[in-house]
Amino acid sequence: MNTEKRIVWIAALVQFVNIVDFMIVMPLGPDIAKVLPVSNADIGMICGCYTLAVAFSGLIMARFLDRFDRKTVAIVAVAGLSLATLSAAFAWDLTSLIGARVLAGCFGGPAAAISLSMVTDAVPPERRGRAMATVMAAFAVSSIVAIPLGLELARLGSWRTPFYSICVLGLLVLILLIKLTPAMRGHLDHNKGKAISISSLVSKKENILAFMMMGAAMVSSFLIIPNISAYFQFNMDYPRSLLGMLYLVGGVFSLLMIQLGGCLTDKIGPLGVNYIGTIVLIFFLYDGFMHPPFSPLIVIFVLFMGTVWIRNISAMTEASKLPAPHERAAFMAILSSVQHFSNGIGALLSSAMLTTQVDGSLIGMDKVAALAIAMALFQPFFLTKIHVLRRPV
Repeated sequence: MNTEKRIVWIAALVQFVNIVDFMIVMPLGPDIAKVLPVSNADIGMICGCYTLAVAFSGLIMARFLDRFDRKTVAIVAVAGLSLATLSAAFAWDLTSLIGARVLAGCFGGPAAAISLSMVTDAVPPERRGRAMATVMAAFAVSSIVAIPLGLELARLGSWRTPFYSICVLGLLVLILLIKLTPAMRGHLDHNKGKAISISSLVSKKENILAFMMMGAAMVSSFLIIPNISAYFQFNMDYPRSLLGMLYLVGGVFSLLMIQLGGCLTDKIGPLGVNYIGTIVLIFFLYDGFMHPPFSPLIVIFVLFMGTVWIRNISAMTEASKLPAPHERAAFMAILSSVQHFSNGIGALLSSAMLTTQVDGSLIGMDKVAALAIAMALFQPFFLTKIHVLRRPV
C-alpha cells in the first residue's frame, strides 16, 4: 500500500472512532433511559451537549492545529477521545453522562479536523472525492459494525458495555497511528510554526459560504437522526430486537451510496451529485416523518442516511479546495466546529419541539421533519455560490 492510501485509511480509522463515539448514544437512548433517570426526549439534549463541546473545542484549537505535525495531533486527539469515552461508562445520572460526553467532545473536534486535514494534505484535488468518500464511509462502517454490535452488547451486557468497547477500539487505532503513520510536516514550511489568523479565514466570502453550507445541512440532519431509534420503536412499532439489523442494512447500503457519491463527485462534479441527493432526501423526509409512510421503514432509513452522506461528500470535496496548505487544519477545525455546533442546534431544537408520551412515543415529529426539509435546501444553494466564486473569470 503506497503512502497516500495508507494515510487515507488511517485517517478513516480516526474518523471511524470519532463517529462511532458520537453515534453510539443515539440508538442506545431507549436502553439508557431504562436504567438512568433520563427520558427519551433527553437523548437529544445529551447528543446536543456533546456536539456543542466538539464545536467549541474545534474553535479554540483552530489557531494551533497547523503548528504541529499532523501525526502528533492525531495521536493526542485519539488518546483523549478514547479515555473520555470510557468515563461515560461510569455515569450515574443525566448530569454525569452529559459531563462525560462533553469531555469526549473536547477531543472529538480536533480528531475530526485532523483526519480530514491528513487526507487533504496527502491527496490531490482530482482524486479527493474518492478519498473523502473513504474517510466519510466511516459513518456507514460504524453503522454496519459498531452500532449493531453496540446494540447487541448492550442487550447482552448493559448500556455501559459499548463504551468500554469503543475505548479499546480507540487504543488499537492509537497503536496504528504511532506505528504506521508517517510524519506530516509539509504544511509547517508555510507558516513557520506561527498561529493561524482565524479572522482572515472567517472573513473570506467563499469560506463563510462553506461554513453556512455545512451548518445548514447538519441542522437538517440532526433534527431527525437522534430521534430515529425512539420514533421507529414507539411511533412506528418497529421491534427493538430488529433495530440492530435495521442499522446493519442501512450501513451496508449507505456504504455503497457513499462510494458511488465519491466516484460521481470526481467524475461529474459536486453540484449534480448534491442536487440529486437533496431531491431524494426531501422525498424520504416527507414520506418517513410527516405522514403515515407508504415506503417500508427500512427503505426510508437507508435512503435518508445514504443521501445525507452523499450530499456531505460532494459539499466537503468542494470545501476542501478552499484553504491553503498551511490553513487546512484550522479551516477543517472551524468547519468541524460549525458542523457540530449545528448538530447540537438540530438535536436541541428537536428535543425542544418534541414531547414524549407515557408509552414513549414522540409527538411533533411532522413539524421537526418540515423544518429539516427547509434547512436541507440551503446546502445546494450555498454550494452553487461557492462553485461560481471559484470559477475562473
